[in-house]
Amino acid sequence: MSALFDKFLIPTAVGLIVTGLAAAASWLYRRRRTTPTPPRVLRRFSLLGTADAGGTPLYYETTRAPGSVVTRRVGSLPQRFELTDAPLGDGTYAAEPLDHL
Repeated sequence: MSALFDKFLIPTAVGLIVTGLAAAASWLYRRRRTTPTPPRVLRRFSLLGTADAGGTPLYYETTRAPGSVVTRRVGSLPQRFELTDAPLGDGTYAAEPLDHL
């Protein structure tokens, strides 16, 4: 009985335990990853501190999330802006300048 126990039952029991732990870890990983991501929304941002030749503010439309940094050419120089989730009165969102010219 000892030879049967040593050669067959112990490896089988260990294999079942390892397989069960791997299945449980896989299930927990998939369960954690199935949270839905929010849909991407097209937003219009006002580039604060900028204006075109006519004096109207410059706008930037994107689906990027607030907190993203974008580079836009203002005049002849590139300028970086951080997109925010702060709504403005005209229905756009604020894009704050990071580079001060």
